[in-house]
Amino acid sequence: MNKKRMILLLSMLIFIGVVVFFTLDRNVAVSAPAFYVANAGDGTLSKIDLDERESVESISLGVNELSHGIAISPDEKVVYYGTGFQGKSLQALEVDTQEIVSELIFDEGVHGIDIHPSGEFLYVSLMGGLGEDGGVLAVVDTNTFTEIARITTDDGPAHVSVTNDGAQIWVANVNGNSISVVDAYTYQVLATIPVGEVPNEVAVSPTMDFAYSANVRSNTISVIDMVRFEVIEEIQVGEGVHGVTVSPDGKQVWTANNHSNDVSVIDVETLSVVKTIETASYANHISFSPNGEFAFVTHRESNNLVIIDTKDYSILNELDLGNEPHEMTLKGMLASNETMEDDFTDRQETKNYLVSGEEFTEGVDIQIQLLSPYNLENQELIWELANVNPFDFFFINIDMSTHSGDLMAVPFDEGIVLANEEGTEVSPIQWIVVNEESHHPRYMAIFEKTVNMTPLLTNQNSYLEMIFRPFINEEEVRVELSKH
Repeated sequence: MNKKRMILLLSMLIFIGVVVFFTLDRNVAVSAPAFYVANAGDGTLSKIDLDERESVESISLGVNELSHGIAISPDEKVVYYGTGFQGKSLQALEVDTQEIVSELIFDEGVHGIDIHPSGEFLYVSLMGGLGEDGGVLAVVDTNTFTEIARITTDDGPAHVSVTNDGAQIWVANVNGNSISVVDAYTYQVLATIPVGEVPNEVAVSPTMDFAYSANVRSNTISVIDMVRFEVIEEIQVGEGVHGVTVSPDGKQVWTANNHSNDVSVIDVETLSVVKTIETASYANHISFSPNGEFAFVTHRESNNLVIIDTKDYSILNELDLGNEPHEMTLKGMLASNETMEDDFTDRQETKNYLVSGEEFTEGVDIQIQLLSPYNLENQELIWELANVNPFDFFFINIDMSTHSGDLMAVPFDEGIVLANEEGTEVSPIQWIVVNEESHHPRYMAIFEKTVNMTPLLTNQNSYLEMIFRPFINEEEVRVELSKH
């Protein structure tokens, strides 16, 4: 190789190296972790660099106000926010392009928003305003950006919190002075728990043993046993407690107190306030960094973000925000996106439950079971047989057994329905023959979970039963599904 060619080759390698260096550097800058603050009073989002804890930019969304709640997709590529009580819509903003890619319009104002850990569903509280009756929790499919269910809670659903395993949705009802607990799969309201006056927000522990309700007018935190759905303690905190969050290790609860302009720190073991931190005017909402080293507090009157060192409770910095800042997208963010999928899968497996029923008639033993979508074997079976999301429908396994006769010759699918205690019935959208043995056939019946967006299972007294019309010679056979 001559000298000129050697110099040319070295020059090309140096050029490529420089390009790669700057490309990698740009990629690092673009992917730097950030969170967003909903500024309700001026319709903007504030973008905050999480590592540097500095304000990056203000994003104008072309509206005059925003809802108080906000959420971000697990991959941190899409921010979801509402346009308040006037705009009555939910919008999706693509982070990289800052373009609004989806919008869904409701008939009531949007207040709180949270997202399922899988990123598949959003939970949006709809209400008329403080002091008004009514209100519902809307379930939105993030893939189609359509509303798929409406769940009736108590009056005035405000802020929403989804448990880490994605199995339950906890809703603070400001006008009902209660907390609603909703099964994320069935949409059934499992409990309505009385708490203090005007509960604005409820935070659930990462260990899913206790939940904490911030009661604005009572100046208290209601501590709720998440297994028994009972309040076990009332803790006096600052005046006008409005926001509440639990540290990532579950050892402390921090509150943002509107009227006393401070933050209360509660020790979970002793259920007592161990520190009060003066912040700024009208402390509104509070969140931790994913590693728990910092707490971030928005302030509705001073329009700023106060950053607190959680080790010594010192105030590190104050950042200017837009008008009337509320919630942040820090809730639910994981320390590493790489662990997100495995972490959610591990958490799901702890939530298996059995809903089944049995009946013996005309010499036939009938056993039915609602397949839990939290069971990994059930997930694989549903994907294999039906090729649909296990969380989207009710999948019921039907086992039959007899010592005589050919059960496969009976067209059970022609008259089978799923009904609730109110008599609402749905026919299967799909009937799958799993096992064709004449004496021991097995079927899978797939049903919608809602009728006109109203869940089949509505409250803690609801139940389902499968009805066979006819069943061989019987006019009707009913098999009730009960939880074990």
